[in-house]
Amino acid sequence: MTKNKLDLVLRLETEKEESLRMNYLQAQQHLQSNQQKLQGLNDFRLEYTQQLHLKGQSGLSSAGFSQYHAFIAKIEEAIRQQANTVNTAKQVVSQRQSLWLKQQIKAKAVAKLIEKQQLKANVIAQKNEQKMLDEFSSNQFYQRRRAL
Repeated sequence: MTKNKLDLVLRLETEKEESLRMNYLQAQQHLQSNQQKLQGLNDFRLEYTQQLHLKGQSGLSSAGFSQYHAFIAKIEEAIRQQANTVNTAKQVVSQRQSLWLKQQIKAKAVAKLIEKQQLKANVIAQKNEQKMLDEFSSNQFYQRRRAL
């Protein structure tokens, strides 16, 4: 492949890598947001349970107790749903990180190939230059011998 084609491939692979990195970062932010929501729900359940305990000590009707208990059950259901969302978000983060890392490897491989081809071209250029210098030296040597 010519250098221009490889440069194009490298640019495309690098752009794809950057896109996958951004997707990974977005997934991480989404995960953090969902973890914060889950923590908020857990804190709310704890606070509401403490309120129930305090009201129970000061006297609470059975209807009031049932209402508190029903609401805590709803909070716990929301916590279960949010925990599932967090687990899904963790899986998405893991998948996107894996895709990004694989793409990094591809981009680095193309960059390494370009570097290898450049080194090879430099070696060939140096050999050609040395060959020309050798020919020049040989010609000068023969010209001096003829002049003698």
